[in-house]
Amino acid sequence: MIRQATAKDIPIILDLYEKGLRELGETEILESLLLQKVVNSFHLAPCFLLVIDDNVVGIAGFTVVTTSHNGVASLADYMFYVSPEHRNIKNLSELINAAKDFATDKNISIRIESLANNDEDLRKRLFTMHGFRVLSVTGVYNE
Repeated sequence: MIRQATAKDIPIILDLYEKGLRELGETEILESLLLQKVVNSFHLAPCFLLVIDDNVVGIAGFTVVTTSHNGVASLADYMFYVSPEHRNIKNLSELINAAKDFATDKNISIRIESLANNDEDLRKRLFTMHGFRVLSVTGVYNE
């Protein structure tokens, strides 16, 4: 089941956000900055929760960003995370579809950045499968 987060969900969102960052290789995490990001984002855009057996096992956290050249607002993710034992295309699709439904209802675009050390072609196919147009691939130098 997917539901939109409420303020009482902020502790679990923080926990899942931190787990996601650690899986991405982040070792130096300032919890106060995570809290600031989650709370600020919570007031700007929705966070969708994947709930299985009454446990929150995944998040699709969004914020609002504006493009620098024309100021157009979009939803942008700060974290998609599903606990490893619940990772599958069905659960990911449910989170993505909840975000797409919200964006369609509010007539706002969504931008999702894929950060991981996995096959970029696979991620492009996943986005395309869900109706996204792939605009870029992020690179990191001298990390």
